[in-house]
Amino acid sequence: MSFKPIGKVVNFADEETMELLALWRDAVSGIELNKHAHALSYIFDEYSHYIIIHDPLEMEFPKSRDEWNRRFCREAGISVVRYIKHDGDTLYFQGLLALNNSSVYSIVPYTAFDHPEATYPKIGMEKLKKDVFAEIMPLVKGKDILDVGCGLGAATMEIARHNRSSQVLGIDLLEGMIRQCRVNAEIHGIENARFEAASIYALPYENNRFDTVTCFFMLHHLEDIPKALEEIKRVLTDGGKVFASEPLDHHHGIQREGRDWIKLFEDAGFSAVSRNISKSVFIQATNEK
Repeated sequence: MSFKPIGKVVNFADEETMELLALWRDAVSGIELNKHAHALSYIFDEYSHYIIIHDPLEMEFPKSRDEWNRRFCREAGISVVRYIKHDGDTLYFQGLLALNNSSVYSIVPYTAFDHPEATYPKIGMEKLKKDVFAEIMPLVKGKDILDVGCGLGAATMEIARHNRSSQVLGIDLLEGMIRQCRVNAEIHGIENARFEAASIYALPYENNRFDTVTCFFMLHHLEDIPKALEEIKRVLTDGGKVFASEPLDHHHGIQREGRDWIKLFEDAGFSAVSRNISKSVFIQATNEK
């Protein structure tokens, strides 16, 4: 970079968690401005989105993700972000794709998002998740809800918003992602969601702990799905519900349809039904002990 930084990034992103770059569009990051820079010099009431120029990622994505390499791994990183709020001279944005402590060089309004007639079609998994969550979220109820494979917590927080009197716990493997989930929930003001690092194969919770479990687009990543379902069944109350969704056109080795997922759940001791939502299968299962 040939110009001076105006601040630095504060989040929990490291090279391991940034391998899952697409998930970081849901993450909230702070930008701590230098003492000579002031938040209100960069933020304007008429704009909701901004372009941020920051240090590049010191990593290389596969050729299939070369667009990410061009945007984030060359001379500079360039993120299109949504403004959340500011606290003193710290600005908070959603979707900043930069490592913790990266330098920030410029923050400018991204005007296209604010055009009154603009539309922004969702693509790929992002659109699919939006379609699925629109149908599933109103169905998810319970006093104690476990969201397995929570990623950066977007679905967990949405469940919590729909169930303000419930306690919602999101789990995933990487501690860095869990720390970031906690920041996301705090900045968004979600008080009834918690996050912990845990393995689906050995859930650190007592039997009959939860009355609802959700698994969104994560079971197909597992090497031992029956073991995972065994653990889910163990921590569910008698009659507890599982809400799961899986893509139909994206898989890791085995392509499964609705009947295949129904068999996996029934073999684990659940009663289950399924239906397709867009290019995914939605499974609703009941724990029968």
